[in-house]
Amino acid sequence: MTPSQAQKNLAALAKDARLAFIARVQQAVPEAEWFVVGGAVRDVLLGRPVKDLDLVVRRASLEKLTAALDALGSVSLVGRDFGVLKFRANAMPYDEIDIAWPRTERAGMSGGYRDFTVQADADLPIERDLSRRDFTVNAMAYRLEDGTLADPFGGLDDLSAKQIRAVGEPDARFAEDYSRMLRAIRFACQLGFEVDAATWAAVSRHISGLDDMRTVKGREERVVPRETVAKELVRALMADPVRAADLLEKCGALYQLVPELSSLAGCAQPPEHHAEGDVWTHTKMALAALHGEAFAELFPGETADATTVVAVLLHDVAKPQTTGFHEGKITFYGHDVTGADVARAIAERLRLDSAGVSPERVSWLVRHHLLPNMVQLDSVRRVTLERFFLADPVAGRQLLHVGCADGAGRRKADGSSGVTPLRALLVALAELRQGQPAAPKPLLTGDEVMAAMGLHPGPEVGALLEELREAQLRGDVLDHDGAKQFLLTKKGP
Repeated sequence: MTPSQAQKNLAALAKDARLAFIARVQQAVPEAEWFVVGGAVRDVLLGRPVKDLDLVVRRASLEKLTAALDALGSVSLVGRDFGVLKFRANAMPYDEIDIAWPRTERAGMSGGYRDFTVQADADLPIERDLSRRDFTVNAMAYRLEDGTLADPFGGLDDLSAKQIRAVGEPDARFAEDYSRMLRAIRFACQLGFEVDAATWAAVSRHISGLDDMRTVKGREERVVPRETVAKELVRALMADPVRAADLLEKCGALYQLVPELSSLAGCAQPPEHHAEGDVWTHTKMALAALHGEAFAELFPGETADATTVVAVLLHDVAKPQTTGFHEGKITFYGHDVTGADVARAIAERLRLDSAGVSPERVSWLVRHHLLPNMVQLDSVRRVTLERFFLADPVAGRQLLHVGCADGAGRRKADGSSGVTPLRALLVALAELRQGQPAAPKPLLTGDEVMAAMGLHPGPEVGALLEELREAQLRGDVLDHDGAKQFLLTKKGP
């Protein structure tokens, strides 16, 4: 990245509409020095969208700053020791902006805000504030008054080199906050960067600390909460699932967090269906398929969500424990059923729900992951297709995405595509939807069926409704009158 290009990108920060309030504040607090810091500087230098803005302000008292901001919007103080204000401008559809004094801090290994000893000081040099940050690419500050960049640790050079490097001594940075090791992996996945050798060596040395326990007020607790681990794990997987799996495996975190995956490598599969190799090879190919050509072709404009990515990672987790042989061939009978229970237990243990991943849905997707590529359209009931793929459109789409990843992530011995059955299924589902987001509404209600047939509530009504629905979805019954005629054929003599 050339200096001129960096300066051009940085100049865009000063024009960000979210910072328009600063000109008004400067009238009341002219002595203040304003800096954009952290991820916003990194992302604008890379030409990426700036999602969150974090500001550091020097030489301004909290009282004067709060009073000036209060006239322009809502402002709240997050503890005087932290020296952080949360601000939202009036009538602006933006998220809150953090405005902080420069500060030093001593972290307590967990990554949680309550586990930091903080000393905020309005007169602290910006370089001291930057020295407490995790990685050099996050330790830069853009001074809004004159457009200069404070970069005491070489973050700009590391952006150009596409590397993640700890600020100062890596062992010390990770000892302060164990969650930073997962952040290194997450940033590598999000930015497509490498982790520099010294930083990676420190990750490998300290990664076991993710499971450390400590006693706080007489109670045993994890040093790094499961929720923190879950957030970093899911964000890395969402950014680049294969890279995340590779890096987590390489440093030892993957099998530390999910030991159930350790036996997938070396678990052989029938070569006629999985010529690509063992279960772990297939799993990583399935993860890659979520960003592959087949997925883009079958689901244009769609992106697999976090629950789907986790389900793909775990979809064959029970194959090692269900391995068998039948007529000389490898089998995995029941791996979908067993795997559903295992996947739920993993998701619950890791508290993935705190990162937006539903353990119940992951379990359901693993339980039914074979369906999209094995359904026999010439014999399957249309109500079955509706139940799995259309009744809950979100769940149905997730299941189709998992099926695509599973099919595209394998190589058949005869060279045929693993997603061929899925293509036909998508056509059939489109026909059922008749151009609508979901299948058409039922032609009759339960009350109408009971009135037409002279029945009381009971299982027979439900059976007739399902039979009528099947006929409707197959196109044999088209309207309300036709539905009543269909019911008359079911009456006894």
